[in-house]
Amino acid sequence: MSGEVIVARDEGVVTLTLSNPQRRNALTFSMYESLRQECLAINDDPSVRALVLRGADGAFAGGTDITHFTEFRSGRDGVEYEARVGEVLAALRDIRVPVISVVDGACVGGGFVLAALSDLVLCTPAARFGSPIAYTLGNTIAPTSIARLWWTLGRRLTSELLITGRLLSAEEAHAAGFANELLEPDELEQRLEAMLARIRTGAPLSLGSFKEFERRVDAVLASIPVDDVYDRVYGSADFAEGVAAFLARRPAAYSGA
Repeated sequence: MSGEVIVARDEGVVTLTLSNPQRRNALTFSMYESLRQECLAINDDPSVRALVLRGADGAFAGGTDITHFTEFRSGRDGVEYEARVGEVLAALRDIRVPVISVVDGACVGGGFVLAALSDLVLCTPAARFGSPIAYTLGNTIAPTSIARLWWTLGRRLTSELLITGRLLSAEEAHAAGFANELLEPDELEQRLEAMLARIRTGAPLSLGSFKEFERRVDAVLASIPVDDVYDRVYGSADFAEGVAAFLARRPAAYSGA
């Protein structure tokens, strides 16, 4: 499969660019693994002061590459998939340095969660946020991810987006506090560099302590039982229908079975 995570390093800042342009930067399993490995490497490198996440070619990330789901044969496949993605998200949550997501274009599904797990979000007017999976694939997301969306968007707005499947505009995301700043493309890079310059002067242990306390709160939520729900959702006829409909570019006909 196509797709890669492009790594760049400059003056203590690691930039990871999600690149799968033919699929709006949907994440393949190999991209997930590259992202996990890079997050682990950042924590092993004391010279790193910040991580920047961004997407290539006018999109942030469009969630998991749907073609992977055609290989699922039972709910157990979904349990294993969520555990695999959970390891990636845990590696991102565990990073000791500030994480900034730079969002232009689609930021949906798994990409929406990556942005929610970031400490700061900068976006352009073209950004769109959401997780319309109840209307596209018929799968679900982890309770830790839902909780992080509650914290960054608010309980009611999170519920609205998940229940209705609508996408949030950049203006709405900024007004809700999900995005720290809404900037035109020509202003965004300058603002990003100013933020990074400021972070470089901060006390690493202080900045790391903020992240550690967040990680400990997330660890409590991670103890919630989840496998029975994953098994039921990913083993359903509706999930198989959602994947088939998405790939055929037709509306899914869900039955609740």
